[in-house]
Amino acid sequence: MELEPAAGRGWRPAGVGFVVAFVAGLVASSALAKTSLYLPDASAAQLREYYTGSAAAVVTAAALQAVAAVCLAWFGVGLARTLDPGGPEAGRVRWAGGAAAAAFGASVALSLLLVAIADDAGDGTLKALGRLTLACGGALHLTALGALVWLVSRTGLPVGFRPRWALRFGLVLAPLLAVSLVSIVVTPVTRLEPLWRLLSAIWMIAVATAGRRRAVATAPQS
Repeated sequence: MELEPAAGRGWRPAGVGFVVAFVAGLVASSALAKTSLYLPDASAAQLREYYTGSAAAVVTAAALQAVAAVCLAWFGVGLARTLDPGGPEAGRVRWAGGAAAAAFGASVALSLLLVAIADDAGDGTLKALGRLTLACGGALHLTALGALVWLVSRTGLPVGFRPRWALRFGLVLAPLLAVSLVSIVVTPVTRLEPLWRLLSAIWMIAVATAGRRRAVATAPQS
């Protein structure tokens, strides 16, 4: 019997690490922030107040979210090696995981940029950067994550990847995550993002903690 290759085993902690670091970033931001901010409707004055008065919250959350982005990239690479070592699907899975991590990382970098320039930047610049930060960390990140969920679920079912329920759930979840892209032009859709993130966390933890390939029989050597 041949089990999952050793090279693919290190991705499991990264999946859980992404969820833990992301949630920790939210908790830290909420605990340290002096004011609250809802980005889609925030005015330039509210953005300036938040990024100048709650810099510690933004920087702490950014550090934790940077860890989450690295974990997500690692998760995607490990899954690619495990699901389809050297095959065509491996590149697609790796690309989707990298795109989701890159979009999230861009949101982190933009939030730090806002802290650095909030005192002096013009209102238009603040609003544009605020919307771009939201798009990178929300719509673009979740859409790429949806591609990762779809590819892993679609590829994993035929090769016996487990848990099977998580892969079937992923085929339903992935199109829902793609709906996030609409929020770039229809901002009220961002209110659904906490639900998409929760469902994504359930999928990721299930795959990270129980994901493995079915053992397959190997031909006896003569």
